Amino acid sequence: MLAQAVLLHLDRAQLADALQRIRQAVTDGGVLAFTVKEGDGDAWSEAKLDLPRHFTYWREGPLRDVLAQTRWAAISITRTAGRVEPWLYVMARAT
Repeated sequence: MLAQAVLLHLDRAQLADALQRIRQAVTDGGVLAFTVKEGDGDAWSEAKLDLPRHFTYWREGPLRDVLAQTRWAAISITRTAGRVEPWLYVMARAT
């Protein structure tokens, strides 16, 4: 499953819930790939779309923690520079 620039709009509790629900829908060994913005806290932005959008920023450690709590094993978490902010590209396997 791929969730490119989707899950970054969820707050921390919502992301944990979404990861748990996705895990329930995926067989053991299934793979999930998604991206989030790297950083601390959260913010609203109207950049690019001129409409308000919420972003939650993540660091690798807390992201690994929420993956483990929702029965995902991180395959890789890669930092990539974005046009404005850095991104974390995540690949995880259902355990």
